Amino acid sequence: MDISLVSRTPLRLTATFEPGDSCFHEHFPGNPVVPGSLVVGLCMQAVRDHRHEAGPLLIRRFSFSRFVSPGAYDLSITEQEAGYQCTLSQDAHIFAQGRIET
Repeated sequence: MDISLVSRTPLRLTATFEPGDSCFHEHFPGNPVVPGSLVVGLCMQAVRDHRHEAGPLLIRRFSFSRFVSPGAYDLSITEQEAGYQCTLSQDAHIFAQGRIET
């Protein structure tokens, strides 16, 4: 997995999952799918690293509308009252979205 910063305001990152990444070895062999926990963890780490949140974070209403396969995805994180809205997308398609609260 490769993460690169696109912009800080608004916070946008590109997450690239290569077919050979270790997350695919045991998760649906033959049909690689990024584990949902990895996507949520990626969002939480981005909030910690780029928004400098040091305290506990809570996951609220995180949902997946499509399977995340190998490829490059846009991760946008927008600050909202007492939290952050996270959206993982590719082109015009949303794959996952949810809220992380502080």
